[in-house]
Amino acid sequence: MNVVKRSKEIDDSALAFTTAVAAAAAIIVALVLPALHFYYVYQYNTGNIESKTEINAKQISQLIGHNPRMWEFETLRIQELLDDAARETYTEIQRVFAENGDLIAEHTTGVAPLLSPTIRDSHPLYDAGVIVGRVELERSLRPQLVQSLMVFVLSGLLGAGIFIALRAVPLRLLRRVIERASFLASHDALTNLPNRAVFQEWMTHTIADVARDGTPAAVLFLDLDHFKGVNDLLGHAAGDELLKQVSDRMSGTLRQNDVLARLGGDEFAIIQKRIAQPDGAAQLAQRLIAILAEPFDLSGQEAMIGVSIGVTICEPGGQADPSHLLQQADMALYRAKSGGRGNYQFFEEEMNRRLLERKTMEIDLRRALANHQLQLHFQPQIDLATSALIGVEALIRWNHPEQGMIAPDRFIPLAEETGLILPIGDWVIHTACRQAQAWPSLKVAVNVSPVQFRRGDLVAVVRHALEETGMNAGRLELEITEGVLMQDTDATIAILTALKELGVKIAMDDFGTGYSSLSYLRRFPFDKIKIDRSFIADMGRDDHADSIINAVISLGRALGMKSNAEGVETIEQADLLRAQGCEEVQGFYFGRPMAGEHIDALVQSFQNGDATAVATSAGRRAVADSTSASSKDDSRENDAAKGVSFSAPTAVAGA
Repeated sequence: MNVVKRSKEIDDSALAFTTAVAAAAAIIVALVLPALHFYYVYQYNTGNIESKTEINAKQISQLIGHNPRMWEFETLRIQELLDDAARETYTEIQRVFAENGDLIAEHTTGVAPLLSPTIRDSHPLYDAGVIVGRVELERSLRPQLVQSLMVFVLSGLLGAGIFIALRAVPLRLLRRVIERASFLASHDALTNLPNRAVFQEWMTHTIADVARDGTPAAVLFLDLDHFKGVNDLLGHAAGDELLKQVSDRMSGTLRQNDVLARLGGDEFAIIQKRIAQPDGAAQLAQRLIAILAEPFDLSGQEAMIGVSIGVTICEPGGQADPSHLLQQADMALYRAKSGGRGNYQFFEEEMNRRLLERKTMEIDLRRALANHQLQLHFQPQIDLATSALIGVEALIRWNHPEQGMIAPDRFIPLAEETGLILPIGDWVIHTACRQAQAWPSLKVAVNVSPVQFRRGDLVAVVRHALEETGMNAGRLELEITEGVLMQDTDATIAILTALKELGVKIAMDDFGTGYSSLSYLRRFPFDKIKIDRSFIADMGRDDHADSIINAVISLGRALGMKSNAEGVETIEQADLLRAQGCEEVQGFYFGRPMAGEHIDALVQSFQNGDATAVATSAGRRAVADSTSASSKDDSRENDAAKGVSFSAPTAVAGA
């Protein structure tokens, strides 16, 4: 494996470096200490014999001064002077010579003849300033050399000890550090499981094994369900402990041949080899789902989670690489989560086709924003009491150059996932405010995505749009759903309050389809409640729907909030809503979503008192331009006009 190879390369480099340093230190100790010792001894002896020779010369010169003619014959006296100057600690010879070179006196200390090596020094003898002879001293350095050799032996032993110590101890510590660093580089520090890099290397080996042995292998991609809730409620320490327990449970479920890795966050992956597929992967997935559904004890707090698993099979003869296999398993995981979580799904080629379509649509959507392919259509809003046109709701359309009009329910969820909803939402707000300036008597409603609250600067965007277009803030109405409030209620209410301070109106859309509408109405003073079209469709046929509608209208009236009914398609529905006290309506009966020029005609018709005819005509023209006019039935078209997903309604910017 590459990680092991890199670790070995680092280990070899560290070994060579440590050996070089230890050897250098050992050589320095082994050679420098005896060399310094010998140098010190040599310098000491040299200085000693120089001073000793000089002293002897002065003493003999004084003797010469007393008897300059006969001093050569005072051998006994000279011998006594040399004897006084001798030291038994050295092996040396002192000699006195006459000017003609004759030896006058000699004194030996220690063993003669002297053993090499020796050092020698001489000093002249003077008589009234005239040289009459010389004193010479020769000393053996053999004893000092023996001492230096003994020092060399001891320092060599010391150097060997230093070499062993410097090479073994630091290398052991360094190897531990390298091993730890290598482990951390290849494993997750929290769970001690292999990380993504090691897992991909194992996948490379697995693909090779599959090609060689002809036995399929499975790759399982796991994502914990509700893990974020544990982190939010119990803290990150509890989340870390949960991940450790999860890894322990999964490790205990796997066979010795299986490989488990943590890819990051709450994502794990498994390679399952040498077992019949796909049955082996299915059985393993079922075991994992079962054991992870059991409660976890987190320091006395019980936590319940689950796991969703995507599975792909690596077949012999396949062209898959590690990244491709992980991508397939990830797509299967996405499908498992979409199916309600707590289950597993195998990868199918249809998933790959949908992924390619999704990627293509994402690219096209980015181009659409840059190339001005997005359009706004507007659906009329009618005051039931006066039958007056009082506002419009801005709804986004995508005029694709090849596919034609694309309904919002196809591209808005993708825009939310990719973050494109932020620039799209900004464009919708600015465009709606700019076009609404042509209709000074109308309000304009714009749907806002939860993503704009979480990731955008919605207040700044709205403020800039109002300032840029000069539109009165009271004419702009932002519609949100409960999905906006459920993420971070306090932060969202703070943003809504800031928008209200700008003068913007706030409406709660799709009221009654969530779970906490009443609590939200109590916490924030909405200006309008919009009754979901699902209730309107059953009016007059379902007593429960009639009761809910009546309750919502009464609740809005009691809280000082206007009520708006969506999806009104018949005069009977409009009459029933008027009788129950509903104030505003919108729907196909009063006008489908239409381009801005049709709204111009509609405004003019209301001013001329011919609202019904023009509204009907404009509605028919809008149908021709509408996204869903081609083949959808009326109820689905109304949903598409709203721009929401049929399976999971979500308010979106301008959708």
